[in-house]
Amino acid sequence: MVLVFSLMGIMFSAWELVARPFAHNYNKGLMYFSLNTWLGASHEFLQFAIILYASFYLIILAIIAVQFVFRYFTLCRPNFARKFGGFGVIVWISYSLISGAIYGGSLYYFCHPDNFSDSYMRDIIADSYNLTITDVPRFLMIPYAEDGSVRWHNLNFLLAGVAILGLQYLIIIYCGVRMHTILQKELSQQSVVNRKLQKQFFRALVVQTVVPTFLFVLPIAPFLIGPLVVPFIGIQMNFQTGWMYVILCLYPPIDTVAFMLIVSEYKKVTLEMFKPVLPKRIKVISEVSTSTAAAITK
Repeated sequence: MVLVFSLMGIMFSAWELVARPFAHNYNKGLMYFSLNTWLGASHEFLQFAIILYASFYLIILAIIAVQFVFRYFTLCRPNFARKFGGFGVIVWISYSLISGAIYGGSLYYFCHPDNFSDSYMRDIIADSYNLTITDVPRFLMIPYAEDGSVRWHNLNFLLAGVAILGLQYLIIIYCGVRMHTILQKELSQQSVVNRKLQKQFFRALVVQTVVPTFLFVLPIAPFLIGPLVVPFIGIQMNFQTGWMYVILCLYPPIDTVAFMLIVSEYKKVTLEMFKPVLPKRIKVISEVSTSTAAAITK
């Protein structure tokens, strides 16, 4: 499960080079598009590329939710946790992929460009990027028409996105609270080594949730919600919001490093790998930590 999660993070960062996603907020409109010019790919392929990039966003969060469920069952129902292996792998991977497909599919279906959305964003895209909007692989979300009426097909994307995103966090919060309760009550009856390991995995899962929340959800939320509220608060908005994709690419290395530093077994293996090039002081600390862990195990 950890391997699949890490692989998804690597694929997420690598696919950014293909998709070259960018976004622009202009008053009540949001345009999500590709700036890939080096690949020479078709318009349809680059649309697929940015859809897949957006889907990775939910797939990663869904895998985090699955890890919380697995760790929860490991603590309270170990026999059931074993079902996550074998055929169970297909089930939880399918759940993650379906979550991403719902998000990406709703973006494709509900935010496909039309005459009104293109005309609304045409001038600002030409001024900001010197691009003709019809030549750009794009998806647009403009929740209100010229007369102020709701464009439900665009608004439905937000509703679907919030629903599938909220489901992941509901699972994470529920399992996290239950795990914390179990750790407080039952781990005192287990061995010191097992207690320490379970606490480390719990902390690692918390970090895996907090990091994407700060790197994925919080930076993006204002720009997704902006088109909904700007017409009511009477302000002008014109932002090139593609910088947030740079932040998203920071997630895989940060998550991996955090996991290796929190779980002592992973940290020990990592230090052993880099032992020949580490400074002498760090080598001594590594050896002391290893001997301490061995003593505890005995």
